[in-house]
Amino acid sequence: MRFALAALTLTAACGAPPQDEGPPPPEVTLHDVRLRSYRGSTLTAVGRSQTMSYERASADVLSGPGTLDVLARESPSITGRLPPATRIETRAARGNLLSRGIDVWGGVTLRTPSGLEGMTDKAHLDSLTMHASGTTPVEVHGPNEYWLRAQGFDLHLREDLYEFDRMQSRVSAL
Repeated sequence: MRFALAALTLTAACGAPPQDEGPPPPEVTLHDVRLRSYRGSTLTAVGRSQTMSYERASADVLSGPGTLDVLARESPSITGRLPPATRIETRAARGNLLSRGIDVWGGVTLRTPSGLEGMTDKAHLDSLTMHASGTTPVEVHGPNEYWLRAQGFDLHLREDLYEFDRMQSRVSAL
C-alpha cells in the first residue's frame, strides 16, 4: 500500500510529459535526393534536392533547396546524353504526388537552354504539363543585354512559349 501511494504521489508530482504543440514530424525524410520524372516509360525531367519529406496519408512532399531540369524533349532512356533542359532552382518546394502540382518559393531562378535567366520570389509548376506560372514580379535577363520586368508570368516550358503580364523590356541592337 505504501508503494502504491508513493508511486501515485510521484506520478502526480511529475505529471504527464509536455505535448509538442507544433506539427508532427514527417513520416519519411530523405537527404541528398535524386529525382527522375517519367511519363509512362519516357524520361521528362531530372532533379535533386538536399532534403525531402513525405506524408504517406496525404501524398504531400516538402523539399529544398533543389533543382529540376525540364527536358526540352522527352528522352527515351536515362543512358547517354540528355537533351537540353530548362533548369528551375529554388530554396523550397511543396507538392503533392496525386495532384502533381508544385509550389516553389524563397527565390526561384529559371534558366533556358537559349540563355534566358528569370528570377522571381515564388511560382507554381504543373508537373504533368510542365507549365509554370506566377503572379509575383519577375525579372528576365538574356543574351545581347536583353532584359524584361513583368508583374506575372505564364511559361510553357516544353514549347518554349513565355508570356508575361504588364512588362517592360529592352533589347540591345547589334
